[in-house]
Amino acid sequence: MRSLALCGLLVLSACSAGSVSPVTISQAIAGVQADLTKAGVVSVSGVQTWTADQAARFDSNVRALQCAQHTSDPVVAMIAGPVTMSLSGTFSQSGSFSVSASSALPVFGLQADASRTKTQTMSVPVQFVPLSALADAEAGREVGYAGALLVQNDHVRQAVAARIEADRMALSDHVELLISSVTRCLETKVRSFVGVKQK
Repeated sequence: MRSLALCGLLVLSACSAGSVSPVTISQAIAGVQADLTKAGVVSVSGVQTWTADQAARFDSNVRALQCAQHTSDPVVAMIAGPVTMSLSGTFSQSGSFSVSASSALPVFGLQADASRTKTQTMSVPVQFVPLSALADAEAGREVGYAGALLVQNDHVRQAVAARIEADRMALSDHVELLISSVTRCLETKVRSFVGVKQK
């Protein structure tokens, strides 16, 4: 009888042993960052302080888009805002078992009910604009991030507005140069553009 009860407990524990370990917030965030890195998004922010490598990646991506769309002013995909993520997960289990003996054979009953729910939602705001309008789209994104700084009536607002306009003009000039000097097409992977929040 004791061995039958022990067998029942082992069966119940096996039900819970199959549960999936929870994903921590840091693991979820690291996963999203890794996915964005694998996607190879190309930054369009802070063009005035780009390194040679950043400029080369931007130029290479533009050339790939121009070749893929057979135009000097292709439509580009741009991550136009913050990437947000919603995670939820539940695991619940209830079970019961009973062991009884009759004059003939022991009776063993087992009931178990387990439910698992995992949900993950990710929001990536993507904006499609012509390459020639990329500088304006990026400036609009930066204005959205600047928020309350631009409604102040002081030197902070003027400095932020001047930086955004200077970045817009520099990116616009860079894009115009690429549009006007289309070269022969090479096989290059197309990647999406992304803006980086200024600190």
